[in-house]
Amino acid sequence: MYPFIFISIALHLVSFLCIVLLFLKQTKGAGREEIAASMEVYIEQLEEENDRLLNEVKSYVDKRENQLDTRLRVLEQARAPQVEEATKPVIVQHPSAHNERNQKAVQLHQQGFSVADIARILNCGIGEVELIVNLHGRSEQR
Repeated sequence: MYPFIFISIALHLVSFLCIVLLFLKQTKGAGREEIAASMEVYIEQLEEENDRLLNEVKSYVDKRENQLDTRLRVLEQARAPQVEEATKPVIVQHPSAHNERNQKAVQLHQQGFSVADIARILNCGIGEVELIVNLHGRSEQR
């Protein structure tokens, strides 16, 4: 009878061990399913967050484009009068007026007036008078 009890205890231990192993496998499988489910939820949340962020960026870009378009229109309207002014004809001084002033400067220089005096008389710059006198002197040397 002892051998039957010994065999019975051995079989009970083996069956208990099998039950524990099956329980552990089932728990691991449930853990994997739980992890997979939580990953799916996380991925869905990421996609929703990405969509929300994309919509915010699009609205921001659209708003900035509208602001830039408005600024561009304002600048173009402000620039239009400047373009009209730039296309107005330029009044060119008659060359004879310059020649008369140049001749007067040379004549005064030949009479012995200083460059500063000539500039004051003709109401022009000293540098301009010096240039006229020097150019006239060079043209006479040729």
